[in-house]
Amino acid sequence: MGLRGVLQALVLAGLAGLGLPASAATIPIANFSFETGPNGNQPGRTNGIRFNNLGSTAPGWDTYSTLSGWSKGGGGGRVEIQNNRSTALNAHDGSHFISLDGGPGRNASISQTLTLAAGVYALSFWYSPENWNAATNTISYNLGNVVNGRVTVGTNGAAVGVWTQVYTRFAILTPGSYTLSFGALGAADGVGGFIDDVTLITTVPAPAAGFAGLTGLAALWGVKRRKRRAA
Repeated sequence: MGLRGVLQALVLAGLAGLGLPASAATIPIANFSFETGPNGNQPGRTNGIRFNNLGSTAPGWDTYSTLSGWSKGGGGGRVEIQNNRSTALNAHDGSHFISLDGGPGRNASISQTLTLAAGVYALSFWYSPENWNAATNTISYNLGNVVNGRVTVGTNGAAVGVWTQVYTRFAILTPGSYTLSFGALGAADGVGGFIDDVTLITTVPAPAAGFAGLTGLAALWGVKRRKRRAA
């Protein structure tokens, strides 16, 4: 395990190991449950439906070239926005959710940049595969170089027609800007994986001496390591 891994392990273990009281705070994520549509409420690229009309116009879904609060990647990729009226699956939060497989050749990714302080965090979002084929419904998720993962049918029991929580806990050692992103993987055929309700929570030890203690442990580990090398 490298230095970064050891330090992360120290921080993650610190709250429980040192018995520190903690308080949780939610990090703002723009359009976290996709209740705001494309920039400028543009007509959909597949069915011509504006976002504001998805709840009253069949089939209740459409694809868009932009998504409010998020930067879209993937070249010509499109974001498919679903309304509760469109499928047997209702949104996990609110009345809208998305797929990043926007049709044949239209796989997309979305991202936004977050400013994070040093601390322990938990990233959570909800996933549902649109079909049983892992070759087409896999979603990647990343946060800088700290969190890297994939979710597909069967992950944590994920099944068609139900929402499954994807949850990961991690430590930020260096304050700064980190990019949160999601991307469609596999076949770009219009049948992918749905995501909704993206949240990021930080658990901050109180008093601040808690992190000072962890820093001391890390420094002590570093000194021992250097002595080992010198020997």
